[in-house]
Amino acid sequence: MKKLLYLIPSVFLISSTSTSVVSCGLFSKDKKDEIKELEDDIRITNLGEIENNQEVAIINKLKELNSQLKIDSIKLSNITETKALVSSNGDGVYKGNLEVSFSLEKDPIESIDKVLVGYYYEWGGPAQVKPSFEEMANTNYNVIDISFLYSPTPYTMPVFEPWNPSDMKQGIKLLQSKGKKVLISMGGATGSEMRFRSNQKNELKQTILNVVNEYGFDGLDIDWEGSCLADRESQQVTIDALKEIKDENPEFIITMAPEMTYLKNNTESSGGSYIPFLKQLDKYYNWINPQFYNGWAFGPYVEAEEKQRLNLSVDLITNDDVALRAEFYYLMTKYLTTKYSRLNDFYLIDPDRFVLGASTNEPAGRGAATEQSIKGSYKLLSEDGIYTKGLMTWAINYDAYEGMIESNGQQIYFKKWSFESWYNETHNKEKK
Repeated sequence: MKKLLYLIPSVFLISSTSTSVVSCGLFSKDKKDEIKELEDDIRITNLGEIENNQEVAIINKLKELNSQLKIDSIKLSNITETKALVSSNGDGVYKGNLEVSFSLEKDPIESIDKVLVGYYYEWGGPAQVKPSFEEMANTNYNVIDISFLYSPTPYTMPVFEPWNPSDMKQGIKLLQSKGKKVLISMGGATGSEMRFRSNQKNELKQTILNVVNEYGFDGLDIDWEGSCLADRESQQVTIDALKEIKDENPEFIITMAPEMTYLKNNTESSGGSYIPFLKQLDKYYNWINPQFYNGWAFGPYVEAEEKQRLNLSVDLITNDDVALRAEFYYLMTKYLTTKYSRLNDFYLIDPDRFVLGASTNEPAGRGAATEQSIKGSYKLLSEDGIYTKGLMTWAINYDAYEGMIESNGQQIYFKKWSFESWYNETHNKEKK
């Protein structure tokens, strides 16, 4: 009697003449379709800084940023100082390959403790010169802020218009070849026109990136002034654009140069303020360099403790008080970094991310730096154990000048690179 064989799902027929297995519906999906693309588990390909480009360091960083990645199923190849190719090791978990990028921990800004920041511009004026890029390259200025990226009218995208774009690009490369960072400063005297609508965020982001990529800038300095600082919509658009830029490129440097009046906490709710920038970009900015000049009788109220210690008879020190300028720098820095002062109500900034900003001399800005004020304030800060990131000046153009200048009603001789020398003898001596 002939036997009948019924085929039902999930039953295998094994032929006597073949070792193949025939599925009748139990496994309908090809196993190879279950292999994942590498990009499914490596979603962050910019690894940021790593200590070296050895395979173990790259893999550890990959795993740290992409927790779902199965590191036992990948291999690396084509490793350079900035990139590596990730591919499957052939165990059937992944398919395809993916390039990841990184930088080695040798960034000059991170490998040294201090910065000397100087603004540079192409227009001229009395008691200043336009230094060459070669001259700047041979100084201790290790951050140069090029001025300015600006909006000619509200709600238009900012522009950067150097006199000779080719010379500017070559100069920036030269400075960077000497280990310096070069930033584009956004705003300046035309800062009141920095206004943007919420639907302009993507356009603003792309505009900034276009300028940064074309000239090779290392980052951006926010130097807004005037009425735009009361426009919270414009600030938010700029904040959101900068966050996205830094998320995509963690090495992008963000700094700010607020005037003193914009650093009080009570300005956040009304009037011009940097507080929205400081709060929302807290995890994004590298340092703040407030402008301790052109304050027009602005300055710190003196708390009782400092009044007694400094033997002061005044309750307020303004940046117009020449005799007390060292105390002015000292108290402004202290009340902005390590001691909250109820009388002043300043927003506190981490001293490791605080750079004291002073005009080079009186022609550069009212209430300017002097040798005594820089060295005197440094001494007072050091006695309190307050160590900041360095000095900023407006501007390199003034520090590159040598000759007679008018200072506080007197004619004095200004020696070239004086501000740089004051930095060398104070903040630049600190090393971790």
